[in-house]
Amino acid sequence: MKYLIAALLCLMLHPASAQQGRVQVVIKGFTSDKGVCQACLFNNAENFQAGKNAVSCAAVTIRNRTVSMVFDALPDGAYALLVFHDENSNKKLDKNFLGIPREGYGASLNQLPFAAAPGFDDNKFTVKHSTVFLTIRLRNL
Repeated sequence: MKYLIAALLCLMLHPASAQQGRVQVVIKGFTSDKGVCQACLFNNAENFQAGKNAVSCAAVTIRNRTVSMVFDALPDGAYALLVFHDENSNKKLDKNFLGIPREGYGASLNQLPFAAAPGFDDNKFTVKHSTVFLTIRLRNL
């Protein structure tokens, strides 16, 4: 009986942990295993477009031209993910003189306009008390 009461008290004291979600991501389409995959998770359009103030970012080693990563302990809400192949590990998406990416890039729902940056609204997904599974395919120009 003591253990049952203790378990119930623990659940009542930590209700937020039960309300959090996670995002499990597989990213494909790397041209090599050189460098790292940079990924940042955003929860609003302004920060997504600016590439600043991300909820969480990760740099993950590429193996067999594929990356797997997990973002844990996320409050419920709308999110969008930006990723790119940081081939030279300089922590930025390299572009040519016209502003066209020289490294592969992608977004959470693979909505990548031809002549513009990905948009938050086109790539947002909802986290609500569970795991969201995403597969992202990089665009290499």
